[in-house]
Amino acid sequence: MAKKIPTALGVLILLGGLIAGVVLVNNRQGLLTKAGPTEAPKNVKISDRGANTFTVSWTTDTPVTGYLSYSENPAKITTPAGDIRDQISGSSQGYTNHYVKVTGLNPDKTVYFVIGSGSQTYDDSGKPFEVRTGQQVIAPPEDVITGRIIGADSSPVNNAIVYVEVQGGETLSAMTNNGSWRLNLALSRDKNGAVLTYDPKVSLVSIFVQAGISGTATAITNTEKTKPVPDIVLGKNQSFVETTVATESGTLVEPDIKSGGFKNITEEAAPILAPEATEAAGSMIITNPAINGEMIATSSPEFAGKTTPGTTIRVTVNSPIELTQIIKADKDGIWKWTPPQDLEPGVHTLTLEYTDENNIFQKVIRTFTVLASDGTAGLPAFTATPSATVTISPVSPTGTASATPTPTKEPSMPATSSGTLEETGALDFTILMGMLGIILFVFGRTSKKWWRD
Repeated sequence: MAKKIPTALGVLILLGGLIAGVVLVNNRQGLLTKAGPTEAPKNVKISDRGANTFTVSWTTDTPVTGYLSYSENPAKITTPAGDIRDQISGSSQGYTNHYVKVTGLNPDKTVYFVIGSGSQTYDDSGKPFEVRTGQQVIAPPEDVITGRIIGADSSPVNNAIVYVEVQGGETLSAMTNNGSWRLNLALSRDKNGAVLTYDPKVSLVSIFVQAGISGTATAITNTEKTKPVPDIVLGKNQSFVETTVATESGTLVEPDIKSGGFKNITEEAAPILAPEATEAAGSMIITNPAINGEMIATSSPEFAGKTTPGTTIRVTVNSPIELTQIIKADKDGIWKWTPPQDLEPGVHTLTLEYTDENNIFQKVIRTFTVLASDGTAGLPAFTATPSATVTISPVSPTGTASATPTPTKEPSMPATSSGTLEETGALDFTILMGMLGIILFVFGRTSKKWWRD
């Protein structure tokens, strides 16, 4: 019996190594697949597109350093651009909202870039992000608008990103300094890159505030009420312009304005509507979501539909944070809108408010469900167009740059590979234990022959 101990021991070690390897693989994969805060960019937006400049901003779950690498050559994206706060302070800091302004570009050129967030770089689903600079134009006279972002306790909100869109124009942006912000509305361009023509008194202006982990806010005003824009309160959705609503008798009236000259959209008295008004009203058609309760496989859906050409629509998504914006149907009656930030998984409500061709206020409500990322295979995504939120994915780092920026040179943080997922399992351990078991197995067979001899 003693002569068989090495053989049995080898078999036991072989089996033990295989079992231990399988257990470790399963445990390791379970740890890596747990969701949690990440450095990955979210809510990526491009704004301030001009002949020589553009701005990229995004948010992260945790405070990390942020930067861009950009170039006109997609094969050599190496020019760094750092967060404007780091350029001013001369040192790299971690933020949850990131704001990088790229300047000194050539007009009417495509610029490629990747986002550096923490220790990893990210691109647009396997390819660089890209943006085309505008054509050189004669600058119109300045039209500076200002405002303040405050918290619920009326304290100023610092380092919040303010996105501004005048009706028919692309997005402009600014960052608050001690709660205050300002930007030149005359820099607005239309979708074709031409200088935007707008009415200095009645053109609608949509404002979205992104303050990272501190929260968001939305507001609607017009060009007459932008010098300054009334205070915008973080966590609220506010309207600084009056809206006509229909009473029971069908008469159009102006709702009362609360103290301070504005009202919260969520506090407005809802107009009385016929039961069918929640599905369709007037000439409004919604193509996405096409039906009530539709399941959508993206956190950044593009809502779309068709109505009377030129109709002004107030679009609202009722989520944990209500998001609102004024849009306008094009000459063919087509309208599209993407929320300025990602939607959480779960049930949401899309509300459209507008005045139809008979000058009657209408309200259309449709529900939809945003699915969690692990259960979306085979379902329609209806993802946003490139001008809205973009999809990001990690890429292998390409070189390093100085970790500390200076006011005269835009910074770039080191792009190491520590942000990539590690290889799952414990394959090396399994192979080692398996080989050891085989060796002992062979040794046992050989020693058995020796003992007999």
